[in-house]
Amino acid sequence: MTEASEKTVATTCEVIEVLREAMETGDDSRFIAQFAEDAVYETPFVLEGQPSRLEGFETISKVLGAEHPVKNLLEFQKVSVQVYPGADHELATAQFTIEGKVVAGGDPFVLPSSVGIIRVRRGKIVHYTDYTNILRGAQIAGVLEQFAESLMP
Repeated sequence: MTEASEKTVATTCEVIEVLREAMETGDDSRFIAQFAEDAVYETPFVLEGQPSRLEGFETISKVLGAEHPVKNLLEFQKVSVQVYPGADHELATAQFTIEGKVVAGGDPFVLPSSVGIIRVRRGKIVHYTDYTNILRGAQIAGVLEQFAESLMP
C-alpha cells in the first residue's frame, strides 16, 4: 500500500462514526457497507435458535439488512457514541445511545442501545461483537410482553 492510499483508509474511530451516522439516519446499507468481505459479526445475547455468529459480508448484509418489526415502532432522532480506543489501534469499544420517540404515542425515549467491540482493518470492520440491550428496546417499543411470550416453550 502506498503512503497516499494509506491516508485514505478510515481509522477505527472514523468507521464507528459512520456507523453512528448510519444508525441515526436509518441508512442500513451504509451501516452494512462498513464490513469487510470476510467480516464476523457476533451477538452473544440472542435467543436459542437465533444465529449468534454471522460470517462473511453476504451473510451479514442479508441478516442486518432484513426488516425488523421494532424498526417501525421507534423513530431515531439522535444517536450518540462514546468510543474507547484500545491499545491496539485496530480495536475500540463503542457505547451507543439512541434518543428518539415511540411512533405510536410520540413518547420520547433514551435507550442505551448497545456496546460493541469493533476491530477495523484497512478501513473495514473485520470483527464486531455487539452486546445489544434487547430487553430495554422491547420495553420502549411497547412489545416487552410479546417478547416475553416468545420465550415460553
